[in-house]
Amino acid sequence: MATADIRPYRDQDDRDARAIARLSTTVQWPSLTDAEVVHRVCTAPGAAAYVADVDGELVGWAQAMGDGVLQSHLGFVAVHPDHRGRGIARLLVVATFQATGTLRMDLVTDTASGLYESFSHTRMQGYRIYPGA
Repeated sequence: MATADIRPYRDQDDRDARAIARLSTTVQWPSLTDAEVVHRVCTAPGAAAYVADVDGELVGWAQAMGDGVLQSHLGFVAVHPDHRGRGIARLLVVATFQATGTLRMDLVTDTASGLYESFSHTRMQGYRIYPGA
């Protein structure tokens, strides 16, 4: 089994953005299937984004937003279904969290509870608020 190389997102010739858009199609995240949108999400002020490569192929990514001091929010973690169960998501979460420079990270999810429960955590209830609400 090949090991994953975890590295920061690169906007060099939009290769990472296009690969993340393809992965988002595979995992059925329609809001991230446009490489331009992916690039903007990964390079937004306060964003930290990392990717996982296996044998030169992007198989996972994560993105978080943080204030650089106290608080960050894990916005996205995706690993291609063929590469799940190998610890890639955990490595992406750790790298992204460290890159935010924050003391704590919140997330909202309805999947992968086992992954997130494996970290030191406090379970909280939350809300996702949309514009115009």
